[in-house]
Amino acid sequence: MRISNTIPSIISSAARATGCSLGLACLALFSVGAQASNQNYQWSAKLMSFDEASSTAVVQAPIESYVTIKGIDDYSDGDRLILTWTGINWAAGVRGLAADPELTPTTLSLPVEFVSTELDGRYLNFRISVPSDAVSAIAAMEAGTHVTGTSPKMATDWSASISSLRHYNDVN
Repeated sequence: MRISNTIPSIISSAARATGCSLGLACLALFSVGAQASNQNYQWSAKLMSFDEASSTAVVQAPIESYVTIKGIDDYSDGDRLILTWTGINWAAGVRGLAADPELTPTTLSLPVEFVSTELDGRYLNFRISVPSDAVSAIAAMEAGTHVTGTSPKMATDWSASISSLRHYNDVN
């Protein structure tokens, strides 16, 4: 007997055992939940500083070793740009930085303000908008603490670019 551990096959088995309509309802709920969860992604960065008055933080993330970001030396502190990450549902590193990048439905993008680069351009420091429900937690963190953010894919709106921000080790 073959045992499958996938949720759709479990729901299918439940449909056969309990009646088709219940199983189909469960499958529909699963599909909606899976689709909603695929609209967001998570990313991590090191907290460099936090400005409580403006609810912004400067964070640092590595630029992927195989990436060369064209024009990065032309950006100035405060330039609003769209950062793009490598990865599918979890951002692995910075892939690009541009004022108007071409985005696809799977693009892990994040509106940021450029701050600087460090270590021969291998790390990017950028400013983000901190969600209001995360301000007190971020304010209590020391510089150098790693944080995890949740953002919508294809984000382009600065004010709605981060739905949650927490200490790296906190589990939602």
